[in-house]
Amino acid sequence: RALAPDAGMVFLRADPSTSGFWMKDTLIPLSVAFWDEEERILGTVDMEPCQTDPCPIYPAPGPWVGAVEVNQGYFEEHGVAAGDAVTLERG
Repeated sequence: RALAPDAGMVFLRADPSTSGFWMKDTLIPLSVAFWDEEERILGTVDMEPCQTDPCPIYPAPGPWVGAVEVNQGYFEEHGVAAGDAVTLERG
């Protein structure tokens, strides 16, 4: 029902993918950022909750190896944009 303001969900792929994301049974609007093998953001997409089929598929802006979903508006509020570098830290 809610995602903490600075929380997110990371998706990692061993090989580049062109698959998109969908929001089936998701309750809150989210944004997703996709990054490539050079660890650069390809782009971000705002996504809306969907409760009924068919739900729209939000396409990636290119082949990606990582993606992170956050609260909608987070990327804009924090100045995250295509071309920015990505750094993953393991806890």
